[in-house]
Amino acid sequence: MKTLNKIIGGCLVALPLLASCTSNFDVMNTNPYVVTDGNPGYLLNHVTELCTNVSCDPYQRAENLYGHFYAHYLSNTIQGWVTDRYGYNDGWIYTALWTPFYTALKETKYVTNEVGDASHAQFSNVAQMMRIITAWRTITVTDAYGDIPYSKAGLGEDQVGFDAQKDVYDGIFKELTEAVNALKNPPAGVEQSSVNADQDLIFAGDVQKWIRFANSIRLRAAMRLTNIDPARAKSEAEAALAAGVMQSEDDNAMVRITATGGNAWGQPLYMISQWAGFVMSTDMEKILKHESSVFDPRLPMWFGITNNYRTAHPGAIGTTYTDEMFSGSPNGMSDSQIGQAENGVDANSQAWGLHAYPNWNSGKAAVSDGPGNSVLTMPLKAMAYSEVCFLKAEAAVRGWSGAGNAKADYEAGIRASFAESRKDVVPSLYTTDNDETYITTGNVAWNEGDSQEAKLKKIITQKWIALYPDGFEAWSEFRRTGYPELSPVNQSADASINPAKGEFVKKIRYPDAERRDNPNSTLSTLNQNQGDGMNVRVWWDTKKYK
Repeated sequence: MKTLNKIIGGCLVALPLLASCTSNFDVMNTNPYVVTDGNPGYLLNHVTELCTNVSCDPYQRAENLYGHFYAHYLSNTIQGWVTDRYGYNDGWIYTALWTPFYTALKETKYVTNEVGDASHAQFSNVAQMMRIITAWRTITVTDAYGDIPYSKAGLGEDQVGFDAQKDVYDGIFKELTEAVNALKNPPAGVEQSSVNADQDLIFAGDVQKWIRFANSIRLRAAMRLTNIDPARAKSEAEAALAAGVMQSEDDNAMVRITATGGNAWGQPLYMISQWAGFVMSTDMEKILKHESSVFDPRLPMWFGITNNYRTAHPGAIGTTYTDEMFSGSPNGMSDSQIGQAENGVDANSQAWGLHAYPNWNSGKAAVSDGPGNSVLTMPLKAMAYSEVCFLKAEAAVRGWSGAGNAKADYEAGIRASFAESRKDVVPSLYTTDNDETYITTGNVAWNEGDSQEAKLKKIITQKWIALYPDGFEAWSEFRRTGYPELSPVNQSADASINPAKGEFVKKIRYPDAERRDNPNSTLSTLNQNQGDGMNVRVWWDTKKYK
């Protein structure tokens, strides 16, 4: 684990990703940060990095080896790595999801409490931005684990109790609502400390974009409650829409990658794609190739033509793609299956699409050179306008006010996702000729006469595509809705999950350190009296789609 060094107010302080977490809150809450030492805007930078995993190490261990595999975006190609078949690796997820989150939560609570003091009120905007990005990550963490330490976490207590997930969601709504109100109404008579691009890696200090981001997160959180508390889902969603969500691609929450400091390796997805540890999954292949009457235009943007095809067909490729150029492998393969050539990296598509590696799919890079890039500084997506369009489309289908027209929102989401996938790609490398055909044919085409459930299936399937590569969010939406229709893993390393019965992983079990040192983590009353386990449904996961 790398140690991140940040300059706060001209003083160099070490900010290690702590080795212990909620089972040792006395250590976690020994606070080396003092607002009066300098501008806490530099802590906003650090909290953002912790929450979004912009460094390749934690990104691989959490977002890739859990999120991408659980969402069936990608499949594993390394023998002995078991998370794709529901094996648990504490050294990966504990250090890359649990610990960074609680470090960020601690720093956020400290700064928030400090700006409540009138002498530090000028830093209110910084504190609200920290609250918003931490709330964004809180959704991911509670959806992955269910009940978690939250209200008392980061406040100096040891062996902290676990909050019910319902209460965690109450806290998320509270944080987002209060943060937006504070950004709109900063302390009277106090000149706010400016936040620059070095401190705010997402919006470079643009308060209005932070407000729209927060409201969009609130809309995401509200939609998660549709099956467990539909009245609350409706009220929170309508409040978020009325307050103002993302309006265009210009509002996208994209984390700037500097390729310095903690994220020195550059954009993490594309950096780890050079390590040949995963390929496109067969579910992703099926959906990108066959959801419409034509290939999904995002396929060559995100994924590369296979090594085998490139070797057999050297030279320029052009903008016309055929079925045999792209391939995926199943999720949950055994080690012996992974060792078969047809399931390896040469026979299947890696994340080498035009969006990141234009020389690969265009045929300009030699096969022996791989994608031909080393460090990429393109931004990492936290949340995009395309997702907001699909959230609005679902809200409209449910008849909620302020959502607009479901068909218009749905199609706007697809088009916004197309634009996002083509961001900064040279136009000569792709064609838009099939865009409208994709939207208006096959399973993608909107039919006003469809049932509500059929419409939701279309919306969530397209949202699943557009969310890529946010695997944790896609996995949560699959658990909530059952869409898209994914194939069970080939085999499960967890005896409580039976793929033959159509069962999927439901949550991540609590870390070993928590189970050993914090008695609150082993209570049978957790998670609606289900306790802990990879087959345990979280609070909002109630739809019996399997």
